Amino acid sequence: MEFFGPLIAGALGVIIVLFISIYVIEEGVRRGMRKARADERAENAEYERWEAEEDAG
Repeated sequence: MEFFGPLIAGALGVIIVLFISIYVIEEGVRRGMRKARADERAENAEYERWEAEEDAG
């Protein structure tokens, strides 16, 4: 019976670390996707500006 206390504590520790790592990875992916969308919007705006200059000039 003395064996189960540390085993349960270790299992809970592993579960907590697993959830924290999933959260951290998910946040990283969200930030990366947000940056990718912002970069794409900036690139599209630059292309639109270039296209407008070509049409005007």
